[in-house]
Amino acid sequence: MVDGKQEEYKIPEGTQTGSKFTIRNKGFKSVSGNWSGDFIFTVVVQTPKKLTAEQRELLNQLAKTMNEQPPVKKRGIFG
Repeated sequence: MVDGKQEEYKIPEGTQTGSKFTIRNKGFKSVSGNWSGDFIFTVVVQTPKKLTAEQRELLNQLAKTMNEQPPVKKRGIFG
């Protein structure tokens, strides 16, 4: 938080990079000090860049159970 304290916030499953969340009244205090603004943060999801063959296979299996296609590795500018 802005004041150095920690705040717990549960981020929902499936949240994607760029999603914004707000914690009310935990931002900067007003100049008069009578109220605090909202604390707004943006989520950045990090994904692994290198996977073992086993990890890649597990992700492919997961994608199949979710009826999704595994990502296609593109080469060059035009795929």
